[in-house]
Amino acid sequence: MEIATVIEEMRAAINERELEKLTRYVDVKTFLDEGYDEATDELANRCAEFHKLYPHDLFFKFGSRILRLYNSRFRSVHLSFVTRVMNAYFDKNLTPPKNFSSAPIDFCAVELSKMLKALTADIKKITVEDNRAVADVEISGDNSAYGKIWGVLDFKFEFVEMAGAWQLKRIINLRELVPPVLDMAERFWPSSWDLGIRI
Repeated sequence: MEIATVIEEMRAAINERELEKLTRYVDVKTFLDEGYDEATDELANRCAEFHKLYPHDLFFKFGSRILRLYNSRFRSVHLSFVTRVMNAYFDKNLTPPKNFSSAPIDFCAVELSKMLKALTADIKKITVEDNRAVADVEISGDNSAYGKIWGVLDFKFEFVEMAGAWQLKRIINLRELVPPVLDMAERFWPSSWDLGIRI
């Protein structure tokens, strides 16, 4: 199967909320685990820069060493939260809660659904060399609230051919994506929500 087809199959799996279908093309746990660690490194390496941009955010206030210790200490908690939101999204029987505090995981899953509906993905270029491929994909938002928050981001996805099938390995331009994604989070995530999460 060609990479473009794999990407279309993954997109369909996400839009149709078919987690089993998605896992044919990506080891979700490994993808999230490695992405979390790469993102932690990037946030820690640029901690001083981000503190200047977001002085109200305590996450960056105490420096890179404390940030690394914090993310190491709460790694399993953070990844559990992301996984539970993802699983709630893929639950086709998900019922939107009345508000955030009544069901934070389900609320975030509903918000994720709204965000995904506001986005489109266009394959710009695919480069294949032996058993490795890189797909340049532009993911852009529409004129809705989520679309405007997202804007336009260019992702470079790395795929590896394993046992005759392509598997998504990682995002290889994470360094350039961290600042805009962080900015989105800073603008979107109300601090009051933190108080409502119990994992």
